[in-house]
Amino acid sequence: MSALSSYLDMLLQEIESLGLQPPSRDVRVIEISQIRRVSPDGTYHVQQNELRKPVDYESRFDELLATGYSWLNMSCCGFHDSSLIVMIEVPGPGTLYPGCFTSVNTSWRTPPDGAEWDVAWLLTIE
Repeated sequence: MSALSSYLDMLLQEIESLGLQPPSRDVRVIEISQIRRVSPDGTYHVQQNELRKPVDYESRFDELLATGYSWLNMSCCGFHDSSLIVMIEVPGPGTLYPGCFTSVNTSWRTPPDGAEWDVAWLLTIE
């Protein structure tokens, strides 16, 4: 099992342990760096083709782990087109420590009150 698959399984188990039942386990991964700015509307704007299947993102995730960032955030953001969107947040270069272990922090991003599981509150997918 790849590192990405292990962390995704852990994230989904955490979500389910909170009593939340995602309507699907079909996952898409989006990478967000601290360099990418939030738009004036309060969302990150991303392209549809940036949403990748986990199998297509595994080597990039391994690369990020090997680079030596002090942390990566893996957050479940909700759904888009029946896929569970998981955002990988990559810190800026100030947190690089080549050769050091990278901590992967998993979380569920809670939408604002009354919002559905849709990612529109956080991501604008174009």
